[in-house]
Amino acid sequence: MTNPLQIDGLFYYFIYSSNMTKKRPSLQPRVEEGFPHQRLVILPPNAIERCKKSELIKQIYVTHIGAYPSAPNHYVERQEGATQAILIYCMKGIGWLQLDNITFKVNPGCAVIIPPNVSHIYRADKDDPWSLFWIHFDGKQVSALLKNLEIDLLKPLLYIANPQAMRQAFEDVYACLNYNHSESGLFAMSAEFMRLLSRIKLEHSAINLKHKLKEDGISSSIRFMQKHLDMSIPLADLAAQAGQSVAHYSKLFRQRTNQSPSAYFIQMKVRKACDQLYQTNLSVREIAEQLGYSDPYYFSRIFKKVQGVSPAQYRTIAKSG
Repeated sequence: MTNPLQIDGLFYYFIYSSNMTKKRPSLQPRVEEGFPHQRLVILPPNAIERCKKSELIKQIYVTHIGAYPSAPNHYVERQEGATQAILIYCMKGIGWLQLDNITFKVNPGCAVIIPPNVSHIYRADKDDPWSLFWIHFDGKQVSALLKNLEIDLLKPLLYIANPQAMRQAFEDVYACLNYNHSESGLFAMSAEFMRLLSRIKLEHSAINLKHKLKEDGISSSIRFMQKHLDMSIPLADLAAQAGQSVAHYSKLFRQRTNQSPSAYFIQMKVRKACDQLYQTNLSVREIAEQLGYSDPYYFSRIFKKVQGVSPAQYRTIAKSG
């Protein structure tokens, strides 16, 4: 066994055996890696430097790649996110992804892309743990690529109609990264990865369209909330804006966020209030009015319920830190 290498807060080993195990706590085990028959390749630092210096390769390149055929108790949490973007593809079983306090269910045939430097948690389902492959990627064109794929924190999921093509595309990238770190090999890796991303773009929305539309209804509702923090919006109006009944909307919203629509809207308002308290000298009354509260005392009670301190106390603590 070689010494571990720490990357983005996680420990990796360059040499694995198929029966390698890790010590697990007796209750609620959480395993980052070390699964039976796993595969993992990390691009060495000198190869990454060559990628950064090549006019062609530096646009997009893979830094880590791996596959976990069976990943019970898989759990990864990065409070500061990763420095690269992360692609995860669920081959079978179920996984869960949390981004910005929104939880997404990851079904077989679904790809996930996590933007760089975004706090996240992903984990295997307890009863039906996922089988997955994953890729960390970096480069000058990452932001443009995510925009082209229409990826953001509210829509990190991509539905793939042809899982066999995805698996083969992954194997092609893996082969390039595993066997050849010459400049021509790195160029082939970059090209194969772009082909994989092109496959995702082509296949996205060809399957599970009905599910995607449901996701978009909630995403649209959250964006609507963000644009109308100065208003008090009844639940019925939020459901109507999403094109759903109140009962169905509330159920879908809770599935996505683990919160009711009203509680989520209040948290958004409180987060905005926190920004205003720290960044401006506006009075509590003025901030309350900007967030649709005519009674500053009621607003202060809501704020304290969420934050644990009053608005005035929060301002003092924030500005003293």
